[in-house]
Amino acid sequence: MNYRHVFHAGNFADVHKHIVLLALLDRLKRKPKPLFYLDTHAGRGWYDLLSHDALRGNEWQDGIGRALRIARASPDLRRYLDAVSSPEEISAITTQRYPGSPVLAARDLRPGDRIVLVEKQIAEAQALEQATRGRRGVSVVCGDGYAALKTYLPPRENRGLVLIDPPYESENEFTQVEKALLLGLSRWPNGMFAVWYPIKLGRETQRLHLSLQNSGLRKLLLVELSVRPADSPLGLNGSGLIIANPPWQFDEEIAPALREAHAALSEDGAGGVNISWLVPE
Repeated sequence: MNYRHVFHAGNFADVHKHIVLLALLDRLKRKPKPLFYLDTHAGRGWYDLLSHDALRGNEWQDGIGRALRIARASPDLRRYLDAVSSPEEISAITTQRYPGSPVLAARDLRPGDRIVLVEKQIAEAQALEQATRGRRGVSVVCGDGYAALKTYLPPRENRGLVLIDPPYESENEFTQVEKALLLGLSRWPNGMFAVWYPIKLGRETQRLHLSLQNSGLRKLLLVELSVRPADSPLGLNGSGLIIANPPWQFDEEIAPALREAHAALSEDGAGGVNISWLVPE
């Protein structure tokens, strides 16, 4: 596996994913009891948007670059913008850094919450360990994120969130994430899971949706944001999340933030926001 997220860091899919991630964590924190967070494909934590690798595609300019120009934002969008635009994250002198999901979660969660971050590539895991050093309750594991579902679930806290966000570098990744979600929910039926997937030209997304509809699982919510038509051959047309056991009324509450984000991220208004029940309760 040669995938490194730095090529795509801060793009529109990251904006979408991280808005939803922070909104889910916010709902979980509304109860005082400690929670557990597991990131199965965590990455390195921080990404230099002015590095050679990030500048190869400049994807962040049409993602966080556009999002930071939003003047008025609903609470869920404002939470995300504040998390990625404080002086500690953005320095105009030498570097412009973007926080990945493990850093966002580690900074957002409370001291009594427990965080396990799994990354398969040694160099990325070492960078992640450095990025989260000093934060109590955080464990960085260099290993297989799918295997971590067996190791860490169910958690002793019995409440929290699992983010499954693989690179989709292999042809069978859609099958793997489906198996991972089924395994995770079999071990932790009341756990909250968020599975990210790319929306591209082809039928992989539709096959995943249909298979999950026939799986016997319940309470699966689709939260998608696209910036191009579904039949565009240009590459990544949209970003999708399947949320298992979402918070009550989350489908209604997250909609304003994603509509506002879409208006900023889609240059010509193409694509859109789809929030719908793949499988209701």
